Amino acid sequence: MHYTDFPGAPVKGAVLCALSDIPTDGFFSGTAGGFLFVAVQTGQGPKVYVNACPHQFLPLDQRGPEVRGADGHTLLCTNHNAAFDLETGEGTKGFGMGCRLTPVPVEVSGGDLVVA
Repeated sequence: MHYTDFPGAPVKGAVLCALSDIPTDGFFSGTAGGFLFVAVQTGQGPKVYVNACPHQFLPLDQRGPEVRGADGHTLLCTNHNAAFDLETGEGTKGFGMGCRLTPVPVEVSGGDLVVA
């Protein structure tokens, strides 16, 4: 799937959040016009994914705020413990195997994270 397949997908240039909203070792869960997303800081810069586990398309943080794995390299679905690689979105454990999170292309502009 492409992020534009989701309801309310933001257009190119839309501001998602301030870069400073994303903690270095955590994540930021936000909405942009009803579009749910999660943003994380990685060694490759900020990454944004649609906040929908591809297993059942429920928000990753639906059952709690502990979405970033203790290892610092995974995002977890609080519904069924599916795990996804932080850098690529690829499923690495449980119901995440064989699927991947949907990325949203972003760039930093004036201190904000915007859709690229």
